Amino acid sequence: MFTGIIKEVGRVKRVEKKANLWKLCIFSRVIFSESNISDSISVNGVCLTLTEKKNSLLFFEVIKTTLENTNLKRLKINSLVNLEPSLRLQDKIGGHFVLGHIDCEGRIRNIRRGKNYVFEIEYPKEFRKYIIEKGSIAVEGISLTIQKKLSSSFAVDIIPFTFQHTNLKEKRIGDWLNIEFDYLLKARLGG
Repeated sequence: MFTGIIKEVGRVKRVEKKANLWKLCIFSRVIFSESNISDSISVNGVCLTLTEKKNSLLFFEVIKTTLENTNLKRLKINSLVNLEPSLRLQDKIGGHFVLGHIDCEGRIRNIRRGKNYVFEIEYPKEFRKYIIEKGSIAVEGISLTIQKKLSSSFAVDIIPFTFQHTNLKEKRIGDWLNIEFDYLLKARLGG
């Protein structure tokens, strides 16, 4: 379990593609120094198991099902990824409970820049019941608040600090994002 507060932005160094199993190699300083083999690490909101680490590199294995349901299949060398270690009992919950189980991918419809950033994100309509204005949502593993519910999209405000300290700074209109709807809301609605 995670909180949606990104600890570090890592950089993809290698992607080894095999039919049913990919191996991701991600450069990290902070998470590398704090993690152990078999730890659960959120990578763009996806809960992955750390299988190996050496020389500031983290290694993860990603199965076919995970690739099919997330934007990890679109990672390339030098892609930025959001990293968060799993929650420990003594940790503060700065965001909301995030499981690391992606519900769907959403696509950026619009990005407005002003004092803050507003991302409008399209998503599959079967998840509409989980979009509640002022409710929580995890986008790329980041705990955010839904500001506006639209017919086939939703809008989230991004403060400049979050924009600069996550992979959102490299995202463009048309890019795909991992979305996890609020677990407590899904449990309440039977999702």
